[in-house]
Amino acid sequence: MVIRGVFIAAALALIFKAMHLQLIDTSFKDKADIAAIGRYIKYPARGTIYDRKGNLLVYNNPMYDLMVTYNQLDPKMDTARFCALTGMTKAEFTAALAKDWKSGRFSKSVPFAFKSKISADDFARFEESLYEFPGFFVQLRNARGYPHKFGAHVLGYIREVNKREIERSGDEYSPGDYIGASGLEKEYEAYIKGEKGVQLILKDNLGRQVGSFNDGNSDTPPVAGKDLITTLDLDLQAYGETLMVNKIGSIVAIEPQTGEILAMVSAPYYDPNLLTIDNQNRSKSFTQLNSDLLKPMLDRSILAQYPPVLFFKTVVALVGMQEGTLFSRPGRFLRWRLCVQRTKTHRLPLPPRLP
Repeated sequence: MVIRGVFIAAALALIFKAMHLQLIDTSFKDKADIAAIGRYIKYPARGTIYDRKGNLLVYNNPMYDLMVTYNQLDPKMDTARFCALTGMTKAEFTAALAKDWKSGRFSKSVPFAFKSKISADDFARFEESLYEFPGFFVQLRNARGYPHKFGAHVLGYIREVNKREIERSGDEYSPGDYIGASGLEKEYEAYIKGEKGVQLILKDNLGRQVGSFNDGNSDTPPVAGKDLITTLDLDLQAYGETLMVNKIGSIVAIEPQTGEILAMVSAPYYDPNLLTIDNQNRSKSFTQLNSDLLKPMLDRSILAQYPPVLFFKTVVALVGMQEGTLFSRPGRFLRWRLCVQRTKTHRLPLPPRLP
């Protein structure tokens, strides 16, 4: 009788456990549905740039890329509502999905940029409704912003990497990444670009996100770029550009004792905000600046050629001061000025003493 009771109890326990596994506990079913691990790039913030007094020259302006995985799209999705939320037309929606799948650049199972450079305000408009459209997700990026319109040439700008730069960088850059194109952005790219992070997401056999892989312990967080404190003086830079309004040329102010660059002006100049990544008219602005006959994008402070007469005058003046021929004693005016004219040197009389 006892043995029969043990067998009945064991049978009931097995029946209850089987019922629990098959009808109540869905953890095994969920694990069985998981078929892949998605790898998502987390972009770092570029380092900000300051002048010698701590004034902000370049900052990061958050923007978003709307990504999509073609195989995860719902064929019955409400495209009219989606277009209304994202501010797109039906033709733009169709064109954004029409990719050359045979070229090898795109894959129906790999996310690609559906709409880029979305501002924070535009993103907030459809963020709450994004869950209604499977296959779409957003990726945070950072554009550059300039609180002042000065120093466009010396600060530089960023742009998207090209194919050659991707090949030469190894795995450091990927299509869609941004890189310093000129000025300080290019010169100190290695210091201010930061390091990309990676987030691993579990996906089921339909490509839907199930959760974080290993509870996020295997993720690599992005590392922000280093901030750059320059020797520039914002006030002096602004004053120099004011002096060069409607002029062609350059001004470079140097601290004689240290060789630090206090200002580097090239005229004509332009507002650096015209070439920011999130500027919707960036291509048009770049074309206009590049085709301008006055060449405002040419950094004349380092690329233009000028007659060296001013340099020689400086050298002659320094030699004269060292030899004591230009000043008879401290506080007096120049005893004479050197005037170079037709390779002849003339001594000019001393100007009248001020009262």
